[in-house]
Amino acid sequence: MSKIDLVFEGGGAKGMVFTGALEVLFKQTRHTFGRLLGTSAGAITAVTLAAGYTPDEMLAALQERGPDNKPVFAGFMGMPARFSEEAVQDSAIRKLLATLNLPMVPDFAEKRLDDWIADQLAERNTSRHLFSFVERGGWFSADPFLTWLEARLDQPRPDGTPRNYSKLTLEQFFEATKVEMTLVAADTTWARMLLLNHRTAPGVPVVWAARMSMSVPLLWQEVVWQEEWGPYLTWDETAGQLAPNNIAGHAVVDGGLLSNFPIVLFLADRPDVDAVVGPAKVKNVLGLLIDESIPVPNRPVRSQTAGAFSVISGLNTVQRLHQLVNTATAAHDNVAIAAFRSHVVRLPAGGYGTTQFDMTDAEREALVEAGREAMRSYLRTQAVLESVSSGLAVGGTEKMLANQAAGSLLQR
Repeated sequence: MSKIDLVFEGGGAKGMVFTGALEVLFKQTRHTFGRLLGTSAGAITAVTLAAGYTPDEMLAALQERGPDNKPVFAGFMGMPARFSEEAVQDSAIRKLLATLNLPMVPDFAEKRLDDWIADQLAERNTSRHLFSFVERGGWFSADPFLTWLEARLDQPRPDGTPRNYSKLTLEQFFEATKVEMTLVAADTTWARMLLLNHRTAPGVPVVWAARMSMSVPLLWQEVVWQEEWGPYLTWDETAGQLAPNNIAGHAVVDGGLLSNFPIVLFLADRPDVDAVVGPAKVKNVLGLLIDESIPVPNRPVRSQTAGAFSVISGLNTVQRLHQLVNTATAAHDNVAIAAFRSHVVRLPAGGYGTTQFDMTDAEREALVEAGREAMRSYLRTQAVLESVSSGLAVGGTEKMLANQAAGSLLQR
């Protein structure tokens, strides 16, 4: 049995493929994990692993149903909460309305009309998504996700012992689990990557760290860093240690905006990287990559529906923004994937969508089984995981390349 540092790529609903891969890695080969690094859906996987979830528990979680007997994940794209009167009055929409002068209409009457229009947009279910999209950077609320994750972190273990992790900060979560876990997010106010763990963001609640990492821009509302979470710490080259930065009020979104697969952080051997994500204590590093170019065998044919996000994602402006983000991210990540391909398991996800949380049982099982088979195929080439020749252990040349890439990544 070997310990492996694991990296999980982001991919929304497609992240369910991780469950099948991990079932083979842990349950059938008896390997376990060291450090964990995840972005978006990968961050959720990292949190559940750190909380001690077994492969069987993770599979059971995928089969959860809500009160309406629909997959519980289908509710992740929730209705935005009602906006306060103060938020409506201070909104960009209300300010825009104030700039539109209606001829022949008295100012006092126009103000009342503007107030009424803004209130209606913020109040009605049909338009609250649009109000949220403009004011909070996302079409949907992720409140249902927070509720789900809190419940998972408080779910007793199979032997009945409690977890009680949902109210813990990242520092407290580490003290309780002893797992080195880092979640990737992006601070759009500061224009840099956030690597969230007990070293860099000790006061951030673990559920909000995951929430920040999975905030796909335009899809879910961005997260505003709260004063009570304390500072975010970054490496100070001059002092040779981590230094605090006050980022209260900054807007934070999905880490995939800057790097969806930062595997170089676990392959590198640098003091600044070690100070942020923790030093390597095991020889092996493995990245689980969601590959949309590989078809999922036996994938059921899915009927096409036009949900709310399907409509908004079809807009040319939104498509352009997504393409720009994907291109910028892929340009960096693809270099690392090519350079360190022996450390990467490509998990099939062709034909599945990022927002396909309402998968049927058959669709979900096909995706999970594809993850199982991809991991089996990969492990057949890894006879001795602790051996440098195995491809999982990090060699000298790889460390040199990784050190260069990781240094660049920390500056993002």
